[in-house]
Amino acid sequence: MADVVAIDVARVRAAARSLQASTDGSGALVWQVGQCQFGTGLADPGRERAIRDGYLRLARAIGVFTTGSASIARGLTDTVDAYERGDADNVVALRAL
Repeated sequence: MADVVAIDVARVRAAARSLQASTDGSGALVWQVGQCQFGTGLADPGRERAIRDGYLRLARAIGVFTTGSASIARGLTDTVDAYERGDADNVVALRAL
C-alpha cells in the first residue's frame, strides 16, 4: 500500500527528547560564553573590545540555536501527540462499526 503513512512514534519521541536535552545544556553555555571574563585585560583595549564583542555574538548565536531547537523539539512532541490521538480516535471509530 503506497498511500500508507506511518510514524515511528518511539523514534520521533526519542529525537525530540535528545534535541531538548541538547538545549538544556546549551542554556548554561550561553551564560558562560556571554560572561567572557578576562584576567587583568589585554594591553590593547580595541582588541579586547573586539574579542568581547565576538564572545557576545557567539552567545547570541548559541541562544538563537537553543531557542530554535527547543521549538523544534516541542513541535515534534506535539505532532506525535496529535498523531497518537488521531490514531486512538480511529481505533474507537472502527470498533464502533
